[in-house]
Amino acid sequence: MKTPSSGFTTLFPGMHGRSPHERSPLAPAEAEAAIRALNQEYIIAARTNDAGWFRQHLAEEVVVILGDGRRMGKAEFLTSLKDQPKAFRSLIVRNVSVRTFGPAVQVDADAPWELADGRTGVSRYIDTYAWLEGRWQVISAQITPLPRPSAP
Repeated sequence: MKTPSSGFTTLFPGMHGRSPHERSPLAPAEAEAAIRALNQEYIIAARTNDAGWFRQHLAEEVVVILGDGRRMGKAEFLTSLKDQPKAFRSLIVRNVSVRTFGPAVQVDADAPWELADGRTGVSRYIDTYAWLEGRWQVISAQITPLPRPSAP
């Protein structure tokens, strides 16, 4: 959407001409739409090991808990993307749920994946976004591998 005075495109209509500190969180439906879009970007960034996306969208004090139980801050998580990248053949999401709590929104889903070496699995994740400095930022992320179904 183009703002009337600037000609710039914005994801947040009605917010032009105000400083980030004056902005308030979006209405619940707008917040949900924004987080759904960010969730898709998040999955693409994870699939491609895009540290730049995470650098931009993770809050400075984010807590990331990986499937193996490691607890990381932003710097450590960004380093792990560089030093231990995952080679995904595929990574998708399904069963996405978004819940809005004023200036915080949680998204959770299942994420089936396949690595380049043929290993497969499904993880469930929950990410919490907060409205900070005039934009949505991830403040918490947790990934839990789902157990493999047992053979009959």
